[in-house]
Amino acid sequence: MHRKDIPNAICWFRIGLIPLVLFFLIESNLNGWLSHSVSLLISGILYGVAMISDAVDGKIARKYHYVSDLGKFLDPIADKMLVLSVCVAFAGMGAFGHIMLISVIAILLRELMISGLRLSAASHGTVVAANWWGKIKTLLQGVSIGVTYLFLFLDSIAVCNPYVPWYFMLIPELLFAINAIFAWISAIPYIKACAPYLKG
Repeated sequence: MHRKDIPNAICWFRIGLIPLVLFFLIESNLNGWLSHSVSLLISGILYGVAMISDAVDGKIARKYHYVSDLGKFLDPIADKMLVLSVCVAFAGMGAFGHIMLISVIAILLRELMISGLRLSAASHGTVVAANWWGKIKTLLQGVSIGVTYLFLFLDSIAVCNPYVPWYFMLIPELLFAINAIFAWISAIPYIKACAPYLKG
């Protein structure tokens, strides 16, 4: 493998981790041989490795000038696949309520819209790369997912504790609501960049 392909290879590695992250995150008969807390811990660690790989491939690409058109597309796609997969899994969990579900739907719709806009620009020969707004949005989502993992883990080991307050799991939901709002704010620069390609 050529050294210039290393950042893209790391992106593919991150994509390959997604099934494992979900396997241990979602309770099923397949992972029933593990306690829920251990399964969550493994999933959280794998998610952390995936997020670290995101920082590593970007640093390598910028430092050694290994930026490619494929990388410009693959990196944000890998991020979206990882983040949205975990978000959808969270939304389907009984530990959360409607705030999480609505927030995840809002985030998903934003990502679909931006992906469509970028594809429209690409059809006109323009690659709209991820900007700092998008990077901050991804960072906030990553932190929120990490916090949610922590709360799920704490809840799993304290499930028999009657003193866990009822609003305990509301905190991750509010974090996702904030993320959904910022996600749509961060979409504005992409909309402006792609606006010339939306005419007829």
